[in-house]
This record gives sequence, structure tokens and C-alpha cells, in this order.
Amino acid sequence: MDAATGLLKGSKPKLTLYLIWGLIALSMLSCFSRPDYNIVCGFLILFFRSKNNGNKSLRCGIHILLFSIIFDIIWIIKYTGYWRHGEETSELWRSLSFTHNFVYFLAFIELLVKLPLIFTYYKQFKDSDGKNSELLNFKYSM
Repeated sequence: MDAATGLLKGSKPKLTLYLIWGLIALSMLSCFSRPDYNIVCGFLILFFRSKNNGNKSLRCGIHILLFSIIFDIIWIIKYTGYWRHGEETSELWRSLSFTHNFVYFLAFIELLVKLPLIFTYYKQFKDSDGKNSELLNFKYSM
């Protein structure tokens, strides 16, 4: 198995790769209005997949995805109150309404794209005899 197909077997590697590249593409689009760290998260996941070192790569991918979901939820909660475009705001701010709403929508889509990735990684982690207690360990050795 080559590094491009990664750790997952069957038709799942293609789907997983499409989801990861989709996450990166969505992150690039959302950079129109906010700095989006999901680009870095997506490339990190691809990097660790290419290492193909078993549970460690899977565990790292799960950790990256969980932390990025937490940050997405914080961002969505924080900016829900700030990105209002009613009549009381300036004309310049109202002109950004489409961009802000589009990026806000993309934040939800990015969050939804990460859920099947986590489930796929977790299933693969369990299939390779990974223990839940290992997921609580954040120590990585090179």
C-alpha cells in the first residue's frame, strides 16, 4: 500500500482524502473573511497519514480534529453576536453581509465535514486494537 492511500483500506481512503481536501478547500474559501487554521489542520492530517505509523498517526489525526472542532465551536459562538448586519450598522458593514454570512455558513460545513473524518479515524483506530485510554495520552515521541 502506498502513502497516498494512507491507513484506511477499501474505498474509504478515497472518501477520506476527498473529505480532507474538501476541508482544506472550504478553509481557503473562508479565508475571505477570517483567518482559518483548518488549512493547517488538513495538511497536518495528510502529513501524518503519509507517515503510516499505525495507531500513532490515527491518534494524532483524532486529536487534531477534536481540537479543531473545539476551536470551530468557540469561533461560531463568539462571532454569532458580532456579525450582525441590520439597519443600525454602517453601509460599509452591511456591504460585507454576503461575505460574512458565506464564511459563517462555511464554518458550519467545515464542522460537519470533520465529524465523518473523526468517526472514520476512530473506527480504524479501534480496528487496529487501539484502546480508548490511548486517546487520552497526548504524549508523542518521534
